[in-house]
Amino acid sequence: MTNALPLIGTLALTGCVAVVPVVVPAPGDAAYVITREGTALSVRRTAAAFTYSDGAEARRAADRYCGGKVNSSPADNYQDGAWIYPRGCA
Repeated sequence: MTNALPLIGTLALTGCVAVVPVVVPAPGDAAYVITREGTALSVRRTAAAFTYSDGAEARRAADRYCGGKVNSSPADNYQDGAWIYPRGCA
């Protein structure tokens, strides 16, 4: 039994997390899939993929997911139809 304790601590320190997508409904027809990996959030639109110019819409979806505010920073980025917020929720 004592041999299992170091393994549990090791797993906790390695940052093993499950990536679970969450669908966030929005007013109107738009819906978003938000994936959280560690603290980072990835926001995708279900209808048509986001473009670089859709950052404000993605930010509003992330704010709703966070229940207030996403922790925005200069590290936020657009990648393959999704907006990524590395610092997650505020």
